[in-house]
Amino acid sequence: MPQGVVAGSIPLFAGHPSPDLLPIDGLQRIIRSAWDAPNVARFLNYGDEQGDRQLIEFLVERLNRAEGLGICGENLMIIGGSTWGVGMATQQLTAPGDAVLVDAPSYRDALHIFRDHRLEICAAPIDDEGIIIADLERCLRKLAADGVAPRFYYVVPNFQNPSGITMSRERRLAIIELSRQYDFVIVEDDVYSDLRFEGAAPPSFFDLARGENVLRLGTFSKTLAPGLRIGWLIASPDRIAGFVESGMLRMGGGANPFTAAVVADYCHSGVWEAHVQWLRGQYRRRRDIALKALEASMPSGVTWTQPRGGYFIWLRLPSSAPVDALEEQAQEQGVYFASGKGFYVNPADGAHHLRLSFSFVPLPDLRKGIEILGNLIARMAE
Repeated sequence: MPQGVVAGSIPLFAGHPSPDLLPIDGLQRIIRSAWDAPNVARFLNYGDEQGDRQLIEFLVERLNRAEGLGICGENLMIIGGSTWGVGMATQQLTAPGDAVLVDAPSYRDALHIFRDHRLEICAAPIDDEGIIIADLERCLRKLAADGVAPRFYYVVPNFQNPSGITMSRERRLAIIELSRQYDFVIVEDDVYSDLRFEGAAPPSFFDLARGENVLRLGTFSKTLAPGLRIGWLIASPDRIAGFVESGMLRMGGGANPFTAAVVADYCHSGVWEAHVQWLRGQYRRRRDIALKALEASMPSGVTWTQPRGGYFIWLRLPSSAPVDALEEQAQEQGVYFASGKGFYVNPADGAHHLRLSFSFVPLPDLRKGIEILGNLIARMAE
């Protein structure tokens, strides 16, 4: 079973691509071709620290074409997925005891990484447009009064994990101004932006800041296959050079050379971009089914977000339905969701929240799981 999934359950927690949406046939053809290539031995040895040059070339061209970023090869490196990028940025930019800024709620595995590095995590709440600037400013003033300068602000700006919201352009600009005033880096974990179902995308932090003091992460995990463990990092050339010169990459070489070569061939063939277009329709259908099921099944007092892309819907529960009790009862019926407590620096802040993923489970299970949760919440209210 995929990571964390219990056999026979309805895993509404799983932020994975559905198995039937993985392009297995296309990848098999590319892998066979790469394996039969006369230079296959090169891809089985240590790779270039910056990553596969063909893949870098493809990503630079696509980002410039789609977003007009005006970047070059020195602005981008291949990494082993966005999680590796978050870990690498944390390792390079912080030391134990340093402070970092996050949303409340924020991506729980990023919080885990920051705790691993023994960092002080300062959180400010979000609303439908992203982090609330007045609360972020209060965090910054408090840190400054204590003589602490935050090292970076970590954010998932598009279809946030866990809430599904997209940060507005105005909030992004305000954060960029604060980053200049208080001298912190913005780590932009932009892993869901290719899965936009509707509306126009706000410009990225990297675009709005003209690349100044922004590290932007991307990945193929959501639009190709997470098991490939391939993503990318965009930054200023001096930042990229600093990462490339790190001890980890000097010792082990760049991200998996064989996998990167396979992904490069897949992308250059034109198949990946066509696959992404198809995926948007598939995930939009799943989102719509989940929202209709919530509307039909949830009792009064439950509210949820209306994501315009990505994988996730964020629920707020009534006071009669604490998430711990709901989780216990749901698991007795084979339904697993992500408790809101894991997405907060202070877990108690998530005691009446949960995250549902519509990306992974079969559609009948998606409807059934939401119906079971609705019945349980209604029974708890009674």
